[in-house]
Amino acid sequence: VCLACTIYKMIQKKKWKLNPDEADVHGIGFHRRHLYAILQSLLIWLVYSQILCPISIGKLYHWIRGQAMLKLYVLIAIVEVFDRLLCSFGQDAWDSLYWNTTRRPRHPRLFVSIIVVGVYVIIHSLFLFVHVATLSVAVNSADNALLTLLISGNFAEIKSTVFKKYNKQNLFKITTSDICERFKLALFLLLILFLNRFQGEMTSSMVNDYYFMCAIVFGAELVSDWIKHSFITKFNFIKSTAYFDYALVLSGDVTGIGHEGLSLDYTHAAVKRLGLAQIPLVCVTARYLHEAVRFAIAFKGNGDVDHPFAALVDLMADGSKWKFYIGLLKCMGVLVVFKVFLGICIRAVARRNLGGDSRVALKDKGLTSKAPKVKDNKETTETKKKQ
Repeated sequence: VCLACTIYKMIQKKKWKLNPDEADVHGIGFHRRHLYAILQSLLIWLVYSQILCPISIGKLYHWIRGQAMLKLYVLIAIVEVFDRLLCSFGQDAWDSLYWNTTRRPRHPRLFVSIIVVGVYVIIHSLFLFVHVATLSVAVNSADNALLTLLISGNFAEIKSTVFKKYNKQNLFKITTSDICERFKLALFLLLILFLNRFQGEMTSSMVNDYYFMCAIVFGAELVSDWIKHSFITKFNFIKSTAYFDYALVLSGDVTGIGHEGLSLDYTHAAVKRLGLAQIPLVCVTARYLHEAVRFAIAFKGNGDVDHPFAALVDLMADGSKWKFYIGLLKCMGVLVVFKVFLGICIRAVARRNLGGDSRVALKDKGLTSKAPKVKDNKETTETKKKQ
């Protein structure tokens, strides 16, 4: 749709509008925020096809599996540290790209922003790619040494965070990072399940064992976070009502309240607040799903069709590509409808948390960012005389 709008504008020979929020009422209009979406799609496709696809998941898996435990411990620590650093850097990089795209699309700094964002997406995708492979080795290995190492890392985090001084703002950052960690862990375990399920020869007992391993890993994450937050609030005398204030802040980010007049994408507010690296996660997810489909087609002849997408795999293996693409589009349509419904539910919950007047609710909690007041010239001169 965005490309069609671009061609339409080129034919009509209209210039881009100075105000990116201005809408074209009389016809289809291409806005600068559409260019931002096109750049995101191009970066996802380039990183997925040119960077991640040439990397063999099997070779990486066996290379990690053959390393010593000490090397794996250092590798896991490096991946986690750089993941957090890149999440913080990536949000600012995307904000800079959006601002340059919407405000000065012909400026040379736009190309600099594109290069910086591209390098960031490549590096972060590679780190997340290694993270998924390490977690796959830990879950699928016969001995539980690496799994024990991963679980002990969660409890080692308690030692590094509990005995420090925090305020409500610092606790909010820890809470948002824990939210992202749980989401990424659930996504990575789901990708590993897809890959193992489509490789064939996975019996029901093996599936149950995998579910048990996933429950152990996710349960250890929940228990360690619960202990960490309990003692942080205890030692720093922070009331539990602070978490309801955090929910109000996130509700304001979801609904767009408190972000009026900003030259940033308001849908990016909640993602920036949480520190979620969505574009690198999309690239890694697409690569592992591609590998799962490849294994499903390769093992189709062995009679192992006991997975949810067996019908689509049969169509692809038999040569009925058009029927396969139609079925794939139906699945995408169902996912889009689910995404829209989920977004409506999240916005409804956010508005219910904020109450009747949303701005008043945020001001009562003191959560709105107020601009500093500028003193008059008379007041400044009087203060100078007093001093």
